[in-house]
Amino acid sequence: MPEISIRLFSQHLMQGVWCIILALLFLYTFNVYRKHYLKIWAFSWWAFALYLLTAAAILQLMWVYPVHHPIGVSLTVLSICAAYTQTVLLFVGTWELINEKKFKKSQLYLFLLLTVALAVLSSIVFLNGANASEERFFARVGIRAIITGIGFLATGIWIITTKSTSKGLGKKLLTVAFIIFGLEQINYFVVGLLPLLGIEYEFTYITHLGLLDFFLQALIGMGMVIWLLENERRDLKKANADLDSFFYSTSHDLRSPIASILGLTYLAKHQSKDQETLEIFERIEGRIQKLDEVINDILNYSKNSKRTLNITKLNFNVLLDDVIGSIKFVKGASAIRLDYIPNEKNLLNGDKDRLVTILNNLISNSVKYHDLSKADPYIRVSFHKSGGMARITIADNGSGIDPKDQAKVFDMFYRASTDSQGSGLGLFIVKEAVKKLNGTITLESAPRVGSTFKVVIPDLEP
Repeated sequence: MPEISIRLFSQHLMQGVWCIILALLFLYTFNVYRKHYLKIWAFSWWAFALYLLTAAAILQLMWVYPVHHPIGVSLTVLSICAAYTQTVLLFVGTWELINEKKFKKSQLYLFLLLTVALAVLSSIVFLNGANASEERFFARVGIRAIITGIGFLATGIWIITTKSTSKGLGKKLLTVAFIIFGLEQINYFVVGLLPLLGIEYEFTYITHLGLLDFFLQALIGMGMVIWLLENERRDLKKANADLDSFFYSTSHDLRSPIASILGLTYLAKHQSKDQETLEIFERIEGRIQKLDEVINDILNYSKNSKRTLNITKLNFNVLLDDVIGSIKFVKGASAIRLDYIPNEKNLLNGDKDRLVTILNNLISNSVKYHDLSKADPYIRVSFHKSGGMARITIADNGSGIDPKDQAKVFDMFYRASTDSQGSGLGLFIVKEAVKKLNGTITLESAPRVGSTFKVVIPDLEP
């Protein structure tokens, strides 16, 4: 076998294996995301792998069997059919991605039937011509190349001209790869056409096009994956925005009827003289207040997720005083000593609303879950700045948190026990607020010893 045939055989074999890997990758992504176009793309890579591997087999067999041997002809038909099928399926998958709906099965089957007919026709023409090797090459390779090239070029241009919600890197990569691959296929057509026109030209670069093929296949695969991820990210952002909007509007709409129920319960309590009835109304009032707290937390979370950062110069002493003033009437707060030393240097640049949310949730939690039976119940707050970072520590000697719950306390709606008083949103809101400030929060706790929350946030410029 000549050196050029060995080189082409090796290139086809490597490309075929790479296409199998891409096919498996897209089958996996289809099973994860359940997008039909991913399945179509997976089949297109299977078809391309089949084309490359059968082409490699033909390169081997052409030195063993004559051109009209049934095995060689069958492999040629299969190879050309697979090449056409890959082009059709790539176009169909891309069409489904852009239009976000399935391609009609009847039209797909019609295209595939045409590919089979074209593959058979181009394989048997000039089959019996002993001196028609150039004509056979043109019929089998040249015609396939021009049809495939036009298909890829048309798809690339169509992607550019079609209005699509996606304008990211994946779409651009795929478009460029389609157009270059299409032009490369047209080059193969020219290589097969010139000898028929009696034009002699030596294409010295032709044996190196396998590397370009491999690069373009990788680029197409990357473009497909990146486009998929960009679309999923877009859909996820939209779903999150819709969910936040639903949370906010629903919670806001519930505030008014809850306030009315609380008002009516308050009136009923003061007008009733029956002790049993009073206890029932007090229970109703307690449950409604708990529901109001949950709705309040949902609104706070929604506001935090929607609001952009508003950085201003802040005095931590004033912030802490405001927070203490808002929770001093919480049950048990008066029995807990606040340990904090004000300092006129305790200044920082930050988002006031988010910092108030963080402090309010952490300190109110320390009050709610404190152990008032201890000799000196306290909440210790400290603040200091270094290296462009503000460090806030809130420690208490309360009931503490069990080690098995510590990793989950920042999860949405997580409550360590059924006796927990809160909505399960407080620490989740704190975590999200800290994240918005590009900071970190850590927890150190031991049951019956106490808890320490450490918040580190950048001292941002206003």
